[in-house]
Amino acid sequence: MANLGQKDGIYLARFRYGGREYKKSLKTRDRKEAENGLKVVETTIHRLTTGTLAVPDGVNPGTFILSGGTAAATSVAPKVPTFRVAVGRFEDRQKPLVAESYLSSQMLHLRHFGRHLGGRADQPVDRVTSADVREFLQIRLKSRHANTVELERQTLRQFFSWATEEQLTADDPAAGVKRVGAKPAQEKFHTCGEIEAIVARGGLSDEEHRKLWESLFLLPDEIGELLALAKENADDPRSALLHAIPAYTGMRRGEVIRLEWRNVDLSSGTLTAHSRKQSRRQKETPRTVDIHPDLAKLLAATDDARGRYVVPDDDATELNRDRANRLFWQPMRGTKWQLPWSGNTFKVGFHTYRHSFASNLAMAGIDQRVINELMGHTTEEMAKRYRHLIPAKTKAAVGVLDYGAAA
Repeated sequence: MANLGQKDGIYLARFRYGGREYKKSLKTRDRKEAENGLKVVETTIHRLTTGTLAVPDGVNPGTFILSGGTAAATSVAPKVPTFRVAVGRFEDRQKPLVAESYLSSQMLHLRHFGRHLGGRADQPVDRVTSADVREFLQIRLKSRHANTVELERQTLRQFFSWATEEQLTADDPAAGVKRVGAKPAQEKFHTCGEIEAIVARGGLSDEEHRKLWESLFLLPDEIGELLALAKENADDPRSALLHAIPAYTGMRRGEVIRLEWRNVDLSSGTLTAHSRKQSRRQKETPRTVDIHPDLAKLLAATDDARGRYVVPDDDATELNRDRANRLFWQPMRGTKWQLPWSGNTFKVGFHTYRHSFASNLAMAGIDQRVINELMGHTTEEMAKRYRHLIPAKTKAAVGVLDYGAAA
């Protein structure tokens, strides 16, 4: 029912009540005193479970049990928000701290957990137990890759750690949940033909099929075909830009939508990309990328009268991630580049162009150090060590890419 533990020489009482686990300090280093305190805990739990004692409103059950049933509320306890309300507060707290894409993933994970809770998602958040968290992760493992479930565990750990700090819950139900598994080596990059051959052999689940396309890199003629398709099928000229910019620069989606005209210098043939790592949103790392001649023509022909951003939103502000995705996907709908499932499932994403940019440069024999600098894969210190050795190679490197002037 209850047992002793120690932390820094101080004895703790560990016990369960009402489906929750408690760890309370007995504030003693003496074994006998600790054992006496543990007997008080066990006696109080017995009285509570047999109905001869009840926890008063506004009193923490763990504190009440440790006191032997004598603790009383000194003030009216604040109302504990429901799980859904707490998630909303967590989202507001995260917005200025993390990248938009990272927060979007966290909210998706918490929505999945909310669906698992069902009606209990509208009950106080402090009623969620460690058993709820473990059961959710076990169920998810039956239909999702272990890496995905581990990310969900990390989100739940962060959410409930925050909830505990905010005193929305006395104990963290995700604290003792073990890692789902070590992250395996990433899938090597494959061409379209290689992926289609693997799929044709059969035996893949839908999830494995989707994951396989995430390892795609496009050959130059395929990129040329896609850029021509984006230009021809686009309902909005921004769609063609959202394909061409990452194809010719290897820029990430976030870097593309944050790209401003002031960071584009067509006269010198360079632009500056600003990278934000997922968990360090407030820190930007700039890097210079040389503009391919075909991309330079497309940018020169683009009407920049809308203001600050190269690919702006309808109101001339920074394009949000979801809108960027819809504009990117639109030209590929109903073509061979859309996967055979409902919803927004495509063979090609923003990161496909990034993989392809690096892979095609490597296949063209460009020095790996040059590729690292163009991609932003090295630290600034490392880039400086190599830059003086290759002063003229980066501009020549981008020029080797030939997509058939599709832009």
